[in-house]
Amino acid sequence: MRRIYLDKRVWRDTKENWVSFESDPKLRVTKANIYGRCVPCISNLYQQLQEGKEEIELKEAFHCWKVVAVLKDREECLEVLAKYEDRFLGTHDVRGKFGSSQPSKTSKVLMFHVEQEEERDRIFKELQACVQEVNPEAEVFYQRACANLYYELLGDWRDWKEMTQIKNPAVRTMLIERIKKLLYWEKGG
Repeated sequence: MRRIYLDKRVWRDTKENWVSFESDPKLRVTKANIYGRCVPCISNLYQQLQEGKEEIELKEAFHCWKVVAVLKDREECLEVLAKYEDRFLGTHDVRGKFGSSQPSKTSKVLMFHVEQEEERDRIFKELQACVQEVNPEAEVFYQRACANLYYELLGDWRDWKEMTQIKNPAVRTMLIERIKKLLYWEKGG
């Protein structure tokens, strides 16, 4: 039987807000995507903002999806993952994370990362079924890419194209600073 493996941080008392999971015990795709997809994608946005572009070429962000369940706590996230593993983890691989970017929040999100719309739709239905068993009140949805970085600049992700006109140029400077902190965090910002 295939399994879902958790990043070892889940077992530590830590300030880390997110715990990665994957169907590979070494979390290889997750680790490879950080520098192979995420950093280049964020760097691409950063460069375009610095160049003063009026349209953003989304590249990886246009083909990146998150299927999300908003749950009460970490225990519910683990319970939903266990149900998913038992019911749906067959021949396809999965990866994602759970937690919150705001440690003070009691609710947690469980997020699957996918790159194709067919995979998004399948995981969305499967996740809905598992969440229904654990917490019928929980919200399940999907969105494109890092909507938290792109939303203020480009508006609703449902309106994005591969080249998307900037809707709110007033956030450019603030977004450049936010991305700079993300990209250069290890250097002290």
